[in-house]
Amino acid sequence: MSEYICHDFKTPRNDTSKRLPNSFKLVPVAFYLALVGGTYFMTMDYMAYKRAQEDKLAAESVKLEHESATQQQMAEKLALDEETARAEDVAKWVEGARNLQPISVAIARAMPPEVRLSDLSIERSDQVPSNLSLTVRINGGSANEVALIESSISRLNYRSYSPQQTKTGDVIEYRSTLVRQEQ
Repeated sequence: MSEYICHDFKTPRNDTSKRLPNSFKLVPVAFYLALVGGTYFMTMDYMAYKRAQEDKLAAESVKLEHESATQQQMAEKLALDEETARAEDVAKWVEGARNLQPISVAIARAMPPEVRLSDLSIERSDQVPSNLSLTVRINGGSANEVALIESSISRLNYRSYSPQQTKTGDVIEYRSTLVRQEQ
């Protein structure tokens, strides 16, 4: 090569400072080791990031499954609550649908032999089946027989609500709503 082309336009000079110590030759080695280590850690971090994303997707799918299971259980609970409410209504109706025969027998037994019952009507209320509408017509009786009827009904745990008594001639008509008393 020609010195003219490769000339660096420098003038020869003397060294003004001492050369660096030989231990500084390890600086490039440490640099390359840092590059290799940085690449290793970046690769491991990237792989951990991908695993974290996969774990996050798996956790979200599990969360969706749990939410759907919770929704399903809430729907089942709601259906059971509705069924329980209907069952309680049926139980109340059954509780209210007691036999009417003990009431009619108690009223008949309460009457003295000289008094006749011309009409005895017991009707169950559609809205509240435990309430009974009682209508009694007594021939040849007085207010004492009405008191006997009320006492015999009270022994069967019924209470007269809004009793009405009318007398036309020899006939006494007694009307009342019988309400079951809970003990």
